[in-house]
Amino acid sequence: MPFTRNWDKSCPRVWDKWEANGQEWVVQDLDPNDDEEALEILVEHLCNDELLCSLRLTEDKESVEGIRKFWVPCIAQRMTLGCYTWVDGKKTLVALNLCIITGDKWKNVYYGMEYVETKRDPHKYLELDTLLHAFGLVVKREYRGYKLGAKLLAAREPLCKLLGVKGTTTVFSGPASPILAARCGFVSICEVSLKELADSGLDYPPEPNTYIKLMVKHF
Repeated sequence: MPFTRNWDKSCPRVWDKWEANGQEWVVQDLDPNDDEEALEILVEHLCNDELLCSLRLTEDKESVEGIRKFWVPCIAQRMTLGCYTWVDGKKTLVALNLCIITGDKWKNVYYGMEYVETKRDPHKYLELDTLLHAFGLVVKREYRGYKLGAKLLAAREPLCKLLGVKGTTTVFSGPASPILAARCGFVSICEVSLKELADSGLDYPPEPNTYIKLMVKHF
């Protein structure tokens, strides 16, 4: 059975909150009322900016619809972290980290990510049957520079500890995201160039100096 979090009266839980330059921010569980907004942010920002998704994916309507359909049940697990601030007095979703709980038999539908994990299994590396995976950390362009990505990565730890999950893993594409992840305590256990992905038969440009990194963190 796919994992589904027990969404009780304590939810959505707040994992972090702070004030910077007179503006309030909060990292919490994604509010179910914002599921559609989260999908729009993922399509508009992640699909255009993230390395593995940005390679002409948005030019293919079927691919966009397919990835949306994939994200819907992921969000339904209620493990996604949302970052909110107040805009004109309205609480507004400005960034999110799409997270899911998986077991060791889980297969990554993104072939690029799956390829990396076949080279180094994060479950075996951490010696854990269950991990928190993430399918994208995205910040609206107008809110970048506020270190929201680091806040979302840090919030994975209390979320995992609440549910007894002892580790997390993500394939980060770069160059900035692996650096951010390392600063947040993630360790790289495998890296693959786009050329290697292309040589394996996947549709990526054969660039030898552009890498994606499989990174993990044990709690």
